[in-house]
Amino acid sequence: MKKNTKAFILTGTIGVLLLFAFLFVWTAVNYQAASVDTESSKVSIIGEYSIDGENWKKMQSSNNFENDNYETVIFKGKLSQNIPKNQYLIISMCDVWVELKANGEIVATNYYDSGVSTITPGNSIAYISSDDIPDNAEIELAISNPYTVFAGFNPIQDTLDNLTIGNKDALYNDLLKNNTPAILVSLAIVFLGLFAFTLAGLLWKNVMSRNIALALMAITGGIFVLTDSIYTYLPLWIGNPVLCMVFDEFATYLLPITAFLYVRVNVEDKRCKGYISILIIVSILLTMAAVFLQLFGVMDILKSQIFVFPFILLGSMGSTICLIYEAFKLKSKNSRAVLISVCPLVVAGLIDFINSLTGFTHDRVFIRLGLLITVVIQIYLLLRETREHQKELLRYQELQNEMLQMRVSIMVSQIQPHFLYNSLTSIAQLCEKNPSKAKKATIEFSEYLRRNMNSLKEQAPVPFESELKHLETYLSLEKMRFGDELNIEYDIEATDFLIPSLTVQPLVENAVKHGVGMKEDGGTVTIATKEFDDRYEVIVSDDGVGFDTAKKPNDGRTHIGMENVRNRLKTMCNAVLNIESTVGKGTVATIKIPKEEI
Repeated sequence: MKKNTKAFILTGTIGVLLLFAFLFVWTAVNYQAASVDTESSKVSIIGEYSIDGENWKKMQSSNNFENDNYETVIFKGKLSQNIPKNQYLIISMCDVWVELKANGEIVATNYYDSGVSTITPGNSIAYISSDDIPDNAEIELAISNPYTVFAGFNPIQDTLDNLTIGNKDALYNDLLKNNTPAILVSLAIVFLGLFAFTLAGLLWKNVMSRNIALALMAITGGIFVLTDSIYTYLPLWIGNPVLCMVFDEFATYLLPITAFLYVRVNVEDKRCKGYISILIIVSILLTMAAVFLQLFGVMDILKSQIFVFPFILLGSMGSTICLIYEAFKLKSKNSRAVLISVCPLVVAGLIDFINSLTGFTHDRVFIRLGLLITVVIQIYLLLRETREHQKELLRYQELQNEMLQMRVSIMVSQIQPHFLYNSLTSIAQLCEKNPSKAKKATIEFSEYLRRNMNSLKEQAPVPFESELKHLETYLSLEKMRFGDELNIEYDIEATDFLIPSLTVQPLVENAVKHGVGMKEDGGTVTIATKEFDDRYEVIVSDDGVGFDTAKKPNDGRTHIGMENVRNRLKTMCNAVLNIESTVGKGTVATIKIPKEEI
C-alpha cells in the first residue's frame, strides 16, 4: 500500500475516533446535567376512571393499566398540580388516540376528521398551557388503544407515565436522562458500520462484498436501536405523527433485510443463495407494501407486523438452517463464523416475537441485546481476520521476493560468462579488421543485454515476435564468433501467440553450444513455429552431435536451466517442453502451447 494511502487512512481513522469521542463526551455531559436538574416534573390525575364503559372507580396510587389489554380508559378529575405560567402540560400521544377536555372544552386531541391519519394515531406531542387549563380545572382524559391485537402492547400506562409539566425544552432533557445508554450503543454500532467494517471491505478487495453487507447490517441495526429507544421523542424532529411511526417501523423492517443480505453473501451453495434471495425480495416487497398502504390510508403499518414478523421469523430460521448446512455438511469455516455471530440476533428476535404474543415485557429489549452481542462477535472476527490478513500479506510479500530472485536467477543464467567473454573478444578483434561491423556488433550486444534486463519486469507472457527478435540478436552475435560453422534457418508459420520471455533462448543456446558447436564442421540450427487447431508449437532443432536422453550428464553442472524453463512454461501458459535427441544426428526441442491458455 502506498504511503499516501496509509497516511490518508490514518488521518481518517483519527478524525472519526475524535468525532465519536466528542459525541460520547457531549452526550455524557448532557446526561449528567439532565440527571441533576431537569425542568420537567411528573403530574397525575386525581379523581376517577372508567374502563371500556364500565362503572367509575376511584383513582388509587396502585392503579396499573399496563397488564390488561384495555381498549379505552377515561379519566376524570383534576391535575395533581397546576400549570405555572410559561410552562405546559406535556402529553406524549404515542400509538394511542387521545382527547383531553378542560371544563368541558377540548384542549388537545390527535383525532382527525380526514386523511391518512384516520387509521392510525401515530406519534405526536401536545403542549397545553395554563390558559387552556386554568387552575383547579375539571379535566377529562380519554385514551384509546387501537392495538389490542398485540398482547404485549398497551400504551395507555405509558401515556399516563409521560404526563409532565415543564417548558418546551424539557423533553430534550428527559431524552438524555432516560436514553443516553441506548444512544451511545446505537452510535457505537453505526460507527462500526460506517467505519470499521466498511474500511475493512475497502482495504481487502477480496472480501469487500462480505464486509459491505456487514456494514449495512450494523448501520441499520444502530438506526433501529436508536429509533426504537427514542421513538417517544421523534415528534421533536418529525412533525407528522404518521411519518414518525413509518420511520420507526421502516427501520425495524430494514434490519432483517440487511441481515438476510449478509447471510446471502456468505453462503456458497446455489440453493441456499436462491432461497435467501427470495427472502430478501419478499421482505422488500412486504416492507414497501406496508409503507405505501399506511401512507395511502389503507392499513396501519403497526398492524402489518402480524404478517411481516412471522415471515421474517421463519426466514431467519431458514437462513440459520442454510448456515448450519454449510458449516457442518460442507465444512465451510466462513459459514460457521457467520452462524456463530448471527445466532444471538436470531434467538433474540424469536424471544421478542414470543414476547409480543404473551406480553411478558413491553419493550423489545432482547433484540437490542442480541444485536449488540452480534456486533461484538463480529468485532472479534474482524480483529482475527485482520491478523490472518496481515500474515497472508507477509507471505505474499515473501513469495514476491522469491519470484523476483527467481527472475534474476533466470536472467543471469541466460547471460553465461563464456558468451560475454567470447562476444567482447570477437568485437575487439573486429575493431581492427572491420570497424563498421564492430560497431554493428556492439549495438547488437547492447540490445541483447537490454532485452535480458527487461525480462526482469515481465511477469506475464510476451508476444512471440518480441522473443524472436531477441533470438535473432543472440544468434547474430554467435554467428559473428562461429562464422560459416554456424548456419541459422527460420521456418516461422505463426507468430500471433504469447510465450514467457527467455524460454526459447536456452533451447537455442543449447543447440549452438552443445549441438553444432561440438561438431567438427559445425551445423545448422533451425527455429520453426507451427499452428494447430488446439495449440501452437515452437521447435528448435539442430543437426549437431546429439546426446543420450536416458543418461544423466556427468559434466559437473547442475542443469537447472531447463527445469526453470519447464516450470515457467507450465505455470504461465500451461505449456509442455519435450526434448528428443539422437547421438550423432542431433536434437529437437518442442514447446507445445494450448490455445485456450493464451
